[in-house]
Amino acid sequence: MVIGILGGSFDPPHIGHYFVIQQILELRKEIDKILLVPAFQHQWKPAFASVEDRNNMLKCFVDNRVEISDVEIQRKGISYTIDTIKQLKNQTGAEAYWIVGSDIVYEFERWERKDELKKVAHFLVFPRDPYHLPEKLPQGFECIQDKYLITTNISSTIIRQRIKMGKDITHLVPEKVRRYIIRHKLYA
Repeated sequence: MVIGILGGSFDPPHIGHYFVIQQILELRKEIDKILLVPAFQHQWKPAFASVEDRNNMLKCFVDNRVEISDVEIQRKGISYTIDTIKQLKNQTGAEAYWIVGSDIVYEFERWERKDELKKVAHFLVFPRDPYHLPEKLPQGFECIQDKYLITTNISSTIIRQRIKMGKDITHLVPEKVRRYIIRHKLYA
């Protein structure tokens, strides 16, 4: 089995995440399923919604090839990618692709035990506007490319800011997520 792993704060999950998930499943036929891994606590930035709220919002992405893994939630505290990949590989016995946006490639040098990471997983880089890829990707990284690839600049930060300013987020997040945010008065 081959899994793709998309980790993040998902604070909130948005249509950009959906585009990444769906296009990777379309373009990388060897990937059997994608595991979404919400961080309990991000290493470099705070969460604005509770882990329960973020996990609940993320459920709208689940289908027969997309699942949520709570390994980082169960671990509590800050989780490092290396530990998450090893745990998921042990649980599934699968080959793993760690999915990152092109904005993250520039942060890779800051990652914990990065040399060990390159040995346990392949990295799929999904282009994200306006972050251009470096001329040379680190070893073990591969860019997702397709003539018809849909990329966006949608981010959780932009969505939270729009909510704070009272602006509409319709079509930037799945409708279930939008209703959840309103019902639970998140990010206001």
